[in-house]
Amino acid sequence: MSATMDTQIFSRYFNNCPVITIPGRLHEVQRYYLEDILKLSQYRTAKMAQVEKELKNKLKSGNSYWSQLEGQKLEDAGNSSKSSDVKEDKENAIEPSLQADMDEFLDECFNEGTLDSFTQILYMYISEGVPVSCGHSRTRRTGLMAAASRGLTETIAQMLQIGADPSAKDKDGKSAYDYAIENNHAECAKILASFNLSEETKDNAEDDSAAENFLLDVYHHTFSEELIDHDLMLALIKHIHVNLAKGSILVFLPGYDDIVTLRDLIQSCADMNVMKYQIFTLHSNMQTLDQKKVFNPLPNARKIIISTNIAETSITIDDVVYVVDSCKVKEKYYESNGGVCSLQCVWTSRACCQQRAGRAGRTKPGHCFHMCSKRRFNTLPLNSVPEILRVPLQELCLHTKLLATGNTPIADFLSKALEPPSFLAVRNAVSLLKTIGALTPMEDLTEIGQHLLDLTVEPKLGKMLLYACVMKCLDPILTIVCSLANKEPFQISMNPENRKKGSLARKEFAADSYSDHMALLRAFQAWQTARANGTERAFCAKNLICGATMEMIVGYRSQLLAQLRALCLVKARGSGDIKDVNLNSEKWHVVKAVLVSGLYPSIARVDRDSASLRTSKEVKVAFHPSSTLHMGGGLSGSQKSVHNLPTDWVVFEEISRAGRFCFIRCNTLITPLTVALFGGPLRLPIGALTQRANPPGLSSDSDSEADENNASPDTAVITLDDWMAFTADASDAISVFYLRQKLCALVIRRMSNPAKPMTPLDEQILSTVVHIMGSEEKNVGLNQPSGIGQRPKPLTVDSPNWRSRLENNEQYGHDNKQYYPQYNQNQNDGGFPGGQFYNNAYGGFRNGQGRPGGWRNDVPQPFSPQSYSGPKSPMSPNGKTLLANIEKYGEGGEGNVRYFVAKADDTHCVELAQTTGTYPFTQATAKKLQKAKQEGSRVIVFFSCASAFKFVGCASLLDTNGTLDWLSTQHVPYHMVRHIGNSLAGGARVCAARDGCEVCGGAARALLAAHHRRRQHHHPRAIQKHATDM
Repeated sequence: MSATMDTQIFSRYFNNCPVITIPGRLHEVQRYYLEDILKLSQYRTAKMAQVEKELKNKLKSGNSYWSQLEGQKLEDAGNSSKSSDVKEDKENAIEPSLQADMDEFLDECFNEGTLDSFTQILYMYISEGVPVSCGHSRTRRTGLMAAASRGLTETIAQMLQIGADPSAKDKDGKSAYDYAIENNHAECAKILASFNLSEETKDNAEDDSAAENFLLDVYHHTFSEELIDHDLMLALIKHIHVNLAKGSILVFLPGYDDIVTLRDLIQSCADMNVMKYQIFTLHSNMQTLDQKKVFNPLPNARKIIISTNIAETSITIDDVVYVVDSCKVKEKYYESNGGVCSLQCVWTSRACCQQRAGRAGRTKPGHCFHMCSKRRFNTLPLNSVPEILRVPLQELCLHTKLLATGNTPIADFLSKALEPPSFLAVRNAVSLLKTIGALTPMEDLTEIGQHLLDLTVEPKLGKMLLYACVMKCLDPILTIVCSLANKEPFQISMNPENRKKGSLARKEFAADSYSDHMALLRAFQAWQTARANGTERAFCAKNLICGATMEMIVGYRSQLLAQLRALCLVKARGSGDIKDVNLNSEKWHVVKAVLVSGLYPSIARVDRDSASLRTSKEVKVAFHPSSTLHMGGGLSGSQKSVHNLPTDWVVFEEISRAGRFCFIRCNTLITPLTVALFGGPLRLPIGALTQRANPPGLSSDSDSEADENNASPDTAVITLDDWMAFTADASDAISVFYLRQKLCALVIRRMSNPAKPMTPLDEQILSTVVHIMGSEEKNVGLNQPSGIGQRPKPLTVDSPNWRSRLENNEQYGHDNKQYYPQYNQNQNDGGFPGGQFYNNAYGGFRNGQGRPGGWRNDVPQPFSPQSYSGPKSPMSPNGKTLLANIEKYGEGGEGNVRYFVAKADDTHCVELAQTTGTYPFTQATAKKLQKAKQEGSRVIVFFSCASAFKFVGCASLLDTNGTLDWLSTQHVPYHMVRHIGNSLAGGARVCAARDGCEVCGGAARALLAAHHRRRQHHHPRAIQKHATDM
């Protein structure tokens, strides 16, 4: 655990459990702040000199500087109180609905003061765009006042960090400071007082001298502390380089632009050449070929390392003695209402500053220079905002269904988290999961939701994989999904020429496809070719591509393919095998349709009138500069990019905000027909198709929801949601609507029973959809690229880990066994992280609706662990005889034998069943077993435990009441039977079988033989005696 981790919050969460602290061995680090840096570096600018002269003249006139400031403030306040109030009201004006929510949350904060209520307030400030100074509509009390009245120092620090005004007053004239004093919260009052500029506050500052305060305020009059002062950083680095002892300098900056700016300033500074130095830059998206040199000592030169927060905890450079900390960081925030991500440069936390300072004390005493005043430092939050409060929650909400018991709502379950997310964020995430078809209106898992849980990608990417199996274009989608799930393979160059070269390379990969996803696919295919030819390094250097990221994509492809095989979506042979699910991989319009199905509602429409793009939440967006659809050249270039698009619809992967501008990343141009067939929720009501009898004047190729009012008598409208509607000739619209309904029914059937082959009718529906989408692409003038479905090439990798991975790599050929990645017995069921383990490791057994449900209420409870003792009961003589007969004759015994798999939560559940003679099957499995028994078959059940990676016994079902006769109690690890395939499940491995899955006779006999071998290994005498008796 990190030394700066807030251990008390964990202790309180676990009922004030004790904490054991083991101190580390670090050297002393002397810390300096902005006032110290100004004095040490003797930094002065012409503007600072002018301001300093004016302030000194005021001091000579007989009035102190601070009194002048206060007098000016009071005079300004007195002369313009009314106008200021009006201006403030305008600045803080928000939508009535948001104001009503704020009033409710503020009342709750003042009356109850729970952490949940303050979490809601912070969420409204950070993610919903509510001004931080927005107060109650009646009392004008702010969130800062509420936090001060409750003594919440961390919350006060967070609010001050995002711009809360401590001088704001309510209707009674009380400020946040007054509320803190009134409620005896001295620490809160101290933090709030540090923001005041009164003479009394300045005189009481123990660590600040009057001269330093004066110099500090001169500086703040000329430069905003919200910005990065690169010139001051240069002066400080020059002072360290020229005057202080040897040792590397580590500079922390928030982003790439700041790194480039400071690097150029250092290189252009002649005073730095008095001693040798070498600059290194560290950034997660920069090329890593030369970054390894940062760890090598330079005996005759000083290293200057300019880095983002990647050097905060991820790496340690031993010879760093000096740290220059900008005290800023770029963090990603997600606005759940608008679905917009914003990368904001904010003040970092004191814990992070402590981590950064610790980089200087690894091998000897060091120095850390914080580029903020001590007053500002004391107001920084103690810890950073947790990710659960600022990132999308769809994946977390989906997995919550496996953890929550019974019918517990997702929001209620997450409210018990260590730092719970906002109710609004959870509600919006659940709403999106319902939209994509993962949850029912009652928050139960659907067939698609069940499969998404078994895929180790976020839900929207998982849905793309599921649709790719149905649409038979798996390979290109698999590559695109893995590229989106990993970090960007295209890197940033420090050289402007190389940056331009990298942008051109990306556009060459995209060709004329109007697609960033095509660029990702082509780049991976080209890298594979270069890897096979031994020119990988030259290829990556030329096109600014990260080879390590490409290797991660290769490994991730194998992992996801294994998961799809475990779900029976990709079979070993016959219908649904690897060749079958790639029949349409060469058809780019099919691949784009799958992108739409997964990325919805991330769809933008072209507004031809304003030459811009709009989404369901944002009126005006533009292509991100890194997009291949962006033509450059500022505003005119952005408008030109939109004007040249041949269609009016774009699907994108992410929307981000930079200031007042919104940009969409990873874009692909699509046709209206593709959106009509694959966009919107999975199930459309019959009322989504309406025929209009309006005056004529609407062309049949319109695709805007605004065109509904202009529909002609011969037209009909397909409404997908509140924002998207398509108008066409009545006959065409009806045909498209019912074709969409049939396609959705096909998807649901495939998800409900993936092992069942597609019927001729299903194939006809699929063929029709593919054909009409291809025709539409030709009509709008979009080209059909070739080679997009090329098969992955076998790779040769030197690393032992990659050599073993190569053995499991995708190999196309007649022997489909080569296509299976080998299952690792140390992993969970399915041979991949997050597979069947999540289905069964929490919340008990699944009930009939597919939800985690615990023990069924209609089944007698087994004995508790305390109700029995002694060894497990041995199997009955009848069970031994039956097992021997089945092993010998296959179908021996009385009548036909049918075999099933039951998934157990853990081995203890089965041990109880072996003692009691009954097992609490899930409702769905119990029905299958009872039906087979009623049909006169002998039923044998294999018990599989995914959390222990093994089969834990097999038993014969004696009657419809669930009475069992145990044939074997031996444990058979998955790795011993991983070669056994189940023909009734499309050849999928039996160790990956789901609860209630029926097993073919051949696979069952192989399993029984494995149990027999294990029993013979552990009890050779008993087996020998049993064989003699026969």
